[in-house]
Amino acid sequence: MKKILIKTIELYQNTISPDHSPRKANYPYGYCRHYPTCSEYSKLAIKKHGAIKGVGISIFRIVQCNPLAKPKIDFRFIEEERK
Repeated sequence: MKKILIKTIELYQNTISPDHSPRKANYPYGYCRHYPTCSEYSKLAIKKHGAIKGVGISIFRIVQCNPLAKPKIDFRFIEEERK
């Protein structure tokens, strides 16, 4: 289940994501308000916490992604990504 979710996110990133796909040329400064992007954050959450908890964490992050939210950098996942 974990691999299927990650592959689905990667498919999204490679095809329609404004931050990861060929469409990123339209947004030279990025599109997502958060770092890492919501899709990358979701991949990291699923890899670390498993399918069920990772999806829950991902949904919470995606709900926060709106024009009224303050931009956010999540250092917790950035540190883990570098290892």
